[in-house]
Amino acid sequence: MNNLKPFNQNTDFCVDLNSLNPREELLRAQKIIEKLKKTNEQKDEFVSLATHQIRSPLGAIRGYISLIIEGDYGVVSEELYEPLNIILKSVDTLGKTVNDFLDLSRIDQGEMRYYKKDFDLTQLANEVVNEMKKGIIDTGLDLKINISTEPLIVHGDKTKLKHVLLNLLDNASKYTKTGFIKINLHRKNNDKVVFSIKDSGVGIKPKTMPLLFQKFSRCAEASQTNILGTGLGLYIAKKMLEAQNGRIWAESEGENKGSQFYVELDLVK
Repeated sequence: MNNLKPFNQNTDFCVDLNSLNPREELLRAQKIIEKLKKTNEQKDEFVSLATHQIRSPLGAIRGYISLIIEGDYGVVSEELYEPLNIILKSVDTLGKTVNDFLDLSRIDQGEMRYYKKDFDLTQLANEVVNEMKKGIIDTGLDLKINISTEPLIVHGDKTKLKHVLLNLLDNASKYTKTGFIKINLHRKNNDKVVFSIKDSGVGIKPKTMPLLFQKFSRCAEASQTNILGTGLGLYIAKKMLEAQNGRIWAESEGENKGSQFYVELDLVK
């Protein structure tokens, strides 16, 4: 057996495997695995603790900035509105990043809780669209909506599914500079329901597609738009849907040819 070359002279993992018999090698490997597991657990605990500690002051900052903008502390001069709004948007962006890492920590530690019940996905889809509609239209994009009028009842965590749909619609608006966004919700084969978002944005290269739903994955097409992101949104969406017997996938004809994201869930019979 070849010697295991050390990658760090100070690490406990450096060992000459020729000096060990098979049983000792196995015990040594088990100890290394346990140490790596413990290190990973400590990392997850640190991420969870750090993000929780950041969340509270962010809430306070956002609250006070909002009060200042609204004039609760006196009249705000026109020249201050823009910098105050930039601060507010930056706080919201950081808040989303913190929430992504909290969700990642809960998912990786098996601590994500789902509160499932029957609810109308048609109503939820309209709720999501209404929250995002004005911002999308204000950017000059053509928003086309084709949501079924019939109740489409699914069983799942409504709050987390709303998070998934909002994230997909937010991504479509961020990565589409001109053109359209089309939202569709329809019944499929009488036992499924499909929510889809199609856009005319940056698109996805074929080589990027297999990496799209992996942790910390950000495709080059998205990065070129200079939009900050953690690369966790689609990974979290995939995990949340899998926990609710759903699935998510994407299609694209290539770079600068737009993309389409689908969410499929079981209908309650």
